[in-house]
Amino acid sequence: MSFATTPATPINPWLQILAALEKKINRQSFETWLKPTRYSHIAGRTLYVRIPTEEFQHIGDKYSDLVQEAIDLLHLNLDDVVFVTIQDDPSQPPVRKDGGFGPLPTHAPTAPQAGHGNHNMAQPGRRGSYPVEQQARFDWSTAAQLNSRYTFDNFVIGNGNQFARAASLAVAERPSKAYNPLFLYGGVGMGKTHLMHAIGHEVKRRQPISNICYVSAEKFTNEMINSLRNDRMTSFRDRFRGVDVLLIDDIQFIAQKERTQEEFFHTFNALHESMKQIVIASDRPPKELAEIEDRLRSRFEWGLIADIQPPDLETKVAILQKKAESEQANLPTDVAMFIASNVRTNVRELEGALVRLIAWCSHNSMEITLHSTQQCLKQFIDTQVRKITIDAIQKAVAENFAMRVSELKQKNNSRAVVVPRQIAMYLAKNLTEASLPEIGRQFGGKHHTTVMHSIGKIDELRRTDKDLNRTINKLQEILNG
Repeated sequence: MSFATTPATPINPWLQILAALEKKINRQSFETWLKPTRYSHIAGRTLYVRIPTEEFQHIGDKYSDLVQEAIDLLHLNLDDVVFVTIQDDPSQPPVRKDGGFGPLPTHAPTAPQAGHGNHNMAQPGRRGSYPVEQQARFDWSTAAQLNSRYTFDNFVIGNGNQFARAASLAVAERPSKAYNPLFLYGGVGMGKTHLMHAIGHEVKRRQPISNICYVSAEKFTNEMINSLRNDRMTSFRDRFRGVDVLLIDDIQFIAQKERTQEEFFHTFNALHESMKQIVIASDRPPKELAEIEDRLRSRFEWGLIADIQPPDLETKVAILQKKAESEQANLPTDVAMFIASNVRTNVRELEGALVRLIAWCSHNSMEITLHSTQQCLKQFIDTQVRKITIDAIQKAVAENFAMRVSELKQKNNSRAVVVPRQIAMYLAKNLTEASLPEIGRQFGGKHHTTVMHSIGKIDELRRTDKDLNRTINKLQEILNG
């Protein structure tokens, strides 16, 4: 740790350090993470600080620069600060019956000296040291939990995602000042998780001591259940309510989970009141999360809601080229166009097809050409085409609009029938290889010009009608699933 040294250190320097830190840290963070700590003892020039539970280990990294600054300003004769639980404390002081800390010795001859033992710095230049195994286990708040591939630089911008990407970058640059909460929604594999990780990376780059937590709603639920079972809810709440940025994915998972919704409601309030950034991702907008409490859904709408639409052909080509570049593979344009035109599900499937192609060509010592791509992906693409039929489209649309398939084929020109029929025709044109006359025959013998008009109408409306766009995206996901 190599702290600067001068005059003698007082008996309880940690109180002095805390007094200095209190002026630098917001009240909520100080109350949550620093106030519960206690001075333990000094061994040589190492200060041992007691923490209530192992979850507090991360404060050594989070506040290391401020601790260093306080030590320098106070002229404390210290080289190292170690955070330990009562179980790991070399001085082994007693614990009072009320659960607090007992009398704390000022010296412990048996404690390890600075520069020796497991409690030293895990890496040079880092402060607030603790054992490497504890660091790996408990430092949940660092960027280590974020996927290194998911950055803003690696995110391909297109018409369908540029607004969500701009909003995410604004949040990363000014957490809790731009949009709070930021609510991202879109279909599976569209890039929501990528943007959440990118926010985390960018915040960490700009503010290295920021406490960032990325967690799925499922993991949040499971951890809450385990905490309830083990009587550790205080620790659970401290963990999630003491962060600077909370990134929570797949929030739709907490639907119908009343206890989880209750806990997340209070977590949301605590963070929002403390001006901490909240980013939420879902497969649909707040108003469509019918099985989540109104009070939560209303809070999701407090900030900015940004949707991510499926990429157009040009964006899909750009995504493939970016992925090929990261894989150090040469991807001809005609190959990228072929894959982008035939993989109709989502970005995840698109990138998966490319990875499969690169591996297949490498294994067979072949160059990536249009011919080799058609060979490699033939079964994958044929499967996609085969599994979507006009019958399947009609059934999905009818179910979505709570009507019978037969109604889509009748000569009924009421809006309640016309719009679903037009959507079904549009999907038939885009998801099957059927000709316009064939589509017309499948819808009660409609003329191909009627089919053409329906497709053009939906194509035009999609550009301005977000609700229609969401409906079509939802149907495409169902059909591609």
